[in-house]
Amino acid sequence: MGAGNKFRRVAANFGDNSPVNSNCAKDGLKLYPLLIQKQKNFEKKSVLSHVEAIAPASSANLGAGFDVFGVALDGLFDKVSVDVIKGGKDIKISVEGKSSELIPTEPNKNTAGIVAKALLKHSNKNCGLAINIEKGIRAGSGLGSSAASAAAAAIAINEALQLNLPSRELIKFAALGEVAAAGVPHADNVSPAILGFFTLIASHNPFDVVQLPMPKNVKFVIVTPEIILETSLARSVLPKKVNLSDAVSNIAHASAFVTGIMTNNIALMGKSMNDSLAEPYRANLIPGLAEVKKNAMEAGAEGIAISGSGPSILALVDSSKKVEDKVMKAMKEGFEKYGVKSEAIIAKPGCGGKVVRREEM
Repeated sequence: MGAGNKFRRVAANFGDNSPVNSNCAKDGLKLYPLLIQKQKNFEKKSVLSHVEAIAPASSANLGAGFDVFGVALDGLFDKVSVDVIKGGKDIKISVEGKSSELIPTEPNKNTAGIVAKALLKHSNKNCGLAINIEKGIRAGSGLGSSAASAAAAAIAINEALQLNLPSRELIKFAALGEVAAAGVPHADNVSPAILGFFTLIASHNPFDVVQLPMPKNVKFVIVTPEIILETSLARSVLPKKVNLSDAVSNIAHASAFVTGIMTNNIALMGKSMNDSLAEPYRANLIPGLAEVKKNAMEAGAEGIAISGSGPSILALVDSSKKVEDKVMKAMKEGFEKYGVKSEAIIAKPGCGGKVVRREEM
């Protein structure tokens, strides 16, 4: 297959016949395009009574791709359950799981709540929604926690209200939820959380997103220090204007990163994970960052960057070299040198969100 055939722009509805990666089949569910479960011969209802959906953790930016690049990560996810209340009009939210005490339940302050409000208005349907969020991704970790809740909510509500929204519209609704966490809508996390694997935002107006499979030996070592870094704070330290030379540097590195993906060159991807626009201004928010990065590279990582707005740090490794454990140990030691405890995972690019349960009225 030629490099030009490896990507696809996402414009199709959730019911089309586009190919999906067979490795995404989980839990005995039959996967349909963009990982949304559909039942054959299902007589369309105006609404369903109960729908549950999951969406994965994700890492944004990957160095130079600020607010553009994102990748879904396997192993961590949020689950959102939606009950449709006929005749109601309110949106009620409950939260459980990791760092649930940090998550507001007021719909206007909750990522899933904002998505629900927007989709309910769009639907023109006379019903309320009871939403339960099970957090599997720690809030304020830089691993797309807010995006996972927003994406899972969008997928579940789209199915519950039988809206059949095309994927790019669903991503835009999910991006609205990021206002609760970041203060602005952005799609770099919700895009991979919905579509899976690597995504890049090709255009904001009109909205366009491209999905790419990553080389098969790509793995990520992700170390999360025991500090909370709110996305809104991490965005507030960024400058309103940047130097032309810094912009050129990021364009070059972002271009090289995508070239590495398209040519299966993990070393080039790693060399390209350099950021001149955001990381220099966020470095002081993460104690031990320089030490962690140095240790990771010396231990065999191909590249390393802050995951999203932080504080998690993501190292790219080539799994054929079998250095994941060594890199993980070195990164944790970097934080320990500064008196910061941390936890770590090893992840691969993973599938996007999907419906895992549905019940008719």
